[in-house]
Amino acid sequence: MKKMTLAVLTGVLALTLSACGANSGNSPANNAGASSNDGAAASGTRTYFINPKSIGPAYWAAAEKGAIQAGEDMGVEVIFNAPTEADSSKQINMIQDMLTRKVSGIGVSPNDAKAVGPVFKKAAEQDVQIVTWDSDAPETDRQYYVAPATDEEVGELLAKTIGEEIGGEGQVAFMVAGLGSQNQIAKSDAAKAYFEANYPGIELVTMVASDDDQQKAYANAQNLIQTYPDLRGIIGFAGGEPPAAAEVVEQAVKAGTIEQGQIAITGIAVPSVVKSYIESGTIKTDIIWDPGKLAYTTVYILDQLAQGKEITDGMEIPNVGAVKVDGQNVFIGTLEVTSENVGSFDF
Repeated sequence: MKKMTLAVLTGVLALTLSACGANSGNSPANNAGASSNDGAAASGTRTYFINPKSIGPAYWAAAEKGAIQAGEDMGVEVIFNAPTEADSSKQINMIQDMLTRKVSGIGVSPNDAKAVGPVFKKAAEQDVQIVTWDSDAPETDRQYYVAPATDEEVGELLAKTIGEEIGGEGQVAFMVAGLGSQNQIAKSDAAKAYFEANYPGIELVTMVASDDDQQKAYANAQNLIQTYPDLRGIIGFAGGEPPAAAEVVEQAVKAGTIEQGQIAITGIAVPSVVKSYIESGTIKTDIIWDPGKLAYTTVYILDQLAQGKEITDGMEIPNVGAVKVDGQNVFIGTLEVTSENVGSFDF
């Protein structure tokens, strides 16, 4: 199967958003909460603002489906919205607007773990439920963090995967979505520590950030293979990084500047976006979880809190299953995507 150029790759992600998109269901994209909150309050409907890092990437489009489905299943209103780019100040302004509209709860994936502290404090003072998901802000007033596993576990799994693929030796680069994002920091720190403890022959040469911008991720990958001719591996810690790296590597192989298999790639990515790269062998293993179930769980936890119900270990969540609750963390589990099972995922 022919691979996409950058323009086509970006276009496909845009179409994915359009199809699943921000204007569907209960989720107005460009004017979140445009319907009057007074009407919701009068009818007694609980309203939750689910706020990803940005709107656009396929990962967040898949999450939106889960959040909207949760709202329909639970009979609550879900507003799913974020800035079109990963911008902390815009994200905070959007949360403040939702607090003014008196939502019942907010589920936020913070672009900056420290920057959201004041707005979370304001939400807590208004008795608004606060849950973080996908990325945490642990030193704030948030009540629970919904994730696939601990960031440390995911980081170690990625490091173990790439370490095995390159035989435990060589130069490796990290590609992240944002340098201020708590989940990116924690995962990359854990991967680096895993290398130091288990693969002393692996050298981490650099870490570059895309700010959840697909074109920037693509440019970062190009710069990596040009700057580090001996590069053996790339780990992408966010959904846009692995497909960008894979596209750049495949084009470099076609151009004859590197050999097939010279650079191993692993990371976190939506299966549908990296399916062709997995089938071609450019990516052997993709680590993922269902972002729809992650968002569904977030809405469910918010609604339980709003009703004064207890969050317990092993609790069964409809359409998700049993979850692990450890302190203020709720874990839904991870998945490994390979050539053997990549066709079985519907997201």
